[in-house]
Amino acid sequence: MTTATNKRVQLVRRTPRPGKGGAPVVSITDEGLAAIETMASNGNSNLTIARALGVHPGVFRDLRDDDDGRVSAALDTGRARLADELTDLLLKKARAGNVTCMIFLAKARLGWRDIGPTSPGTNATQVNIHIPPAMTASEFQKLVEVKRVES
Repeated sequence: MTTATNKRVQLVRRTPRPGKGGAPVVSITDEGLAAIETMASNGNSNLTIARALGVHPGVFRDLRDDDDGRVSAALDTGRARLADELTDLLLKKARAGNVTCMIFLAKARLGWRDIGPTSPGTNATQVNIHIPPAMTASEFQKLVEVKRVES
C-alpha cells in the first residue's frame, strides 16, 4: 500500500527470531490493522487480505488466532461494517417497494419463515426415508414381467 507521497506504508513488521534463527516473527502494524479492517469491510477473503499484507495464509491465520485479538477484532469490525452497509442497502430497496428485499430481510434479520414455527435452538430440517421390506423372488418377477399385447 502506498500513501499520496509514494512512501511505502509498513503493514507488517518482521523481527528476527531470538535464539537459533529461523523464520522471523511477524506482527501487524497499526496501519496493517486499518488495512485489514478496510479490506474486510470491502468483502475481501482472508486469503486476499493475507496476500495484500505479504504474508502466507497460515501466518495470517496464526496472527488472527493470536491471544491479543487485535487482528481478529479488525476482521470482525470490518465484516460488521460490510453487514451493516448491505443491510442498509437492502432496507432502502425494501422501503422503496422491492418485495424480494422485504422477504429476505424479514427472514434474515427477523427470523421469519415460510412455514410453521420451530423450537428455538433446534434444526428444523427433517428428512424421512421409507424403505419398504424386501420382495420375494416371485413378487419381483411379477413386477418386471412384460405382458405382450397382441395387435
